Amino acid sequence: MTDFLTEPAFEIGRRLEIRGSSAWFVVLWPAEGEDAQANFVADLSAVLDQPVRVVHSSGSSFEKLRGDLRASAGDPVLVTDLDEADAERWRALDANRSAWLREGAVVLWLSAVGVTNLCSYAPNIRSIVGGSIFNLGTDGGAMSDTEREQRIADLESHFQMNSAEVIRRAESGGLPPEPHFVEWLVLLGRGDLV
Repeated sequence: MTDFLTEPAFEIGRRLEIRGSSAWFVVLWPAEGEDAQANFVADLSAVLDQPVRVVHSSGSSFEKLRGDLRASAGDPVLVTDLDEADAERWRALDANRSAWLREGAVVLWLSAVGVTNLCSYAPNIRSIVGGSIFNLGTDGGAMSDTEREQRIADLESHFQMNSAEVIRRAESGGLPPEPHFVEWLVLLGRGDLV
């Protein structure tokens, strides 16, 4: 199988944020760490600034899974238990993939075996995911200078505002107390303005 990029939850969340609400990702969970899923959901929720809903696919009929996905159309969801799906279930999910489509982001939580089955038996879902398959990195460590600069550039582009303007507005008390602006100030080394 192809080697996929290893990213911490923060970076995966950042990529989801940039791609928009209808993005589809696959996250290969780490072999170690029994709390990996709960930690990932918490970290992803923090980055996206909204709760990530967990949808269990194991034992669910296709109709129930579709209903669970559409229960709240715009929220991001993490679909678990697909590792238990056999070839027939993957093919059925793939044939009915349009029922999976929704406004909110979809993240499939899979092992390496699950990704292999996805690629083998669900080529249409695989094409929706595209290149957005990541190994979940166990290290959420500090960002490199390049990553920090890229994140600042992403924030400037998204908010149509440069960093000097953010600092000026923070100094004058006119910056909204949103998490993105707090993050931005910290990335600029101006956590004192938070």
